[in-house]
Amino acid sequence: MPLLAIGALALAQAFDYVSFLFMAARHGLDTELNPFVVHVAREFGVPGITLLKLVFITFAALAAMVIARHHHRLGAAILALGVLSGFVGGISNLATL
Repeated sequence: MPLLAIGALALAQAFDYVSFLFMAARHGLDTELNPFVVHVAREFGVPGITLLKLVFITFAALAAMVIARHHHRLGAAILALGVLSGFVGGISNLATL
């Protein structure tokens, strides 16, 4: 897997994370659309959300690298979905601001 693709995954997810922090600080957790994220934020706060993001990025990158050994396109699709989910999440958070 090219390092650039994993970097794009990390950047997109960081965009979602930072925009979530601003949105939640300004409007509260009721504006978050993902019920799992709301649950983690209420139970564990910002450290829980931070850990959740780090685990997601690590899992997606490792899964893509392992799968890409035998199925290059599937590995690339996993990374693309991770980038897309971060980008869409960040845009929806910004739209709420």
